[in-house]
Amino acid sequence: MSRWYDNRRSWLVVVVLTLGAAIFAAAPYFLLDPSYSRVKIVADHPFHFPLLLIHIFFSFVALLMGWTQFLPSLRIRNPKAHRVIGRIYLGCVAIGAVTGIIVGFYTTSYIRQIAFLTLSVLWLITGWRGFQSARQRRFEEHRVWMARNYAITLVASTARLVTPICILIFRAGGRNTGGGGVDFVLEHVLEVNIWLGLVINMVVAEWLIVRPSKEK
Repeated sequence: MSRWYDNRRSWLVVVVLTLGAAIFAAAPYFLLDPSYSRVKIVADHPFHFPLLLIHIFFSFVALLMGWTQFLPSLRIRNPKAHRVIGRIYLGCVAIGAVTGIIVGFYTTSYIRQIAFLTLSVLWLITGWRGFQSARQRRFEEHRVWMARNYAITLVASTARLVTPICILIFRAGGRNTGGGGVDFVLEHVLEVNIWLGLVINMVVAEWLIVRPSKEK
């Protein structure tokens, strides 16, 4: 029986969609200019923008590397490469999560601040549990925790993918923009898209985890 983490076609769809969304989200930061930042930079804190760049870079690398760890062609045929890439991935997760916690405190919106902090803490916990279970050679448990961890890694991309839907729902509700136009709509949508991305990803991850055991 084929398991969820062995399906190459499914991973190809995931990679194409998430990579496109991630590149779109990260593109302004390639210029290293805080004036192009989509996140409001606190001018009084000179480390805010550099920490944000570190967070984005390592999160992006984790997103690019994570999916390869689920492929049997790497995991079974080249376990040494699987372990090396896995350690690099978890290192990127650790750096991305710690900087995410710090950057989260700079966020002016309380709802977004809690979202960033929640994501970062869950990212660290699931990463640690995945590493711990691998060290103890509980490999099926390791795959489950890493599936949860990578689902959190993908939240940034999912949040971007659901943003147009959130905007349509916001406008369809006939809500008053208060004369703020697109900026007003985006300000409100960005209050919920991260939470929505987290819920969607975790529901899908848990469904994929539970499904094989039900099919036995």
